[in-house]
Amino acid sequence: MYVVRWSIFFVFATLSLLWLTASLGWYEPYSWQYGIRMAGGVYFLIALVLSGIMSIPTVRRKTSRTPVQHVDWSFIFIVVTIALFGVSLWFE
Repeated sequence: MYVVRWSIFFVFATLSLLWLTASLGWYEPYSWQYGIRMAGGVYFLIALVLSGIMSIPTVRRKTSRTPVQHVDWSFIFIVVTIALFGVSLWFE
């Protein structure tokens, strides 16, 4: 259940930060669709890095958590990526 909670949190946090930067004038989006998809791409890169780092056996032995929890964080960022790409379809 925490996978869904964290995924929803990251999606809302990302959309809120994009809205905040646009409302403050720091970022003038030509297309909301493009901005949200770029954020989704960043989350996908984070998921790739996390899955790659946590697949190293020496890293898994040094941490006190089980490897399943590390896979869950990669899965959370994949779900956030898919959700952000889904949200970006609303802005055309």
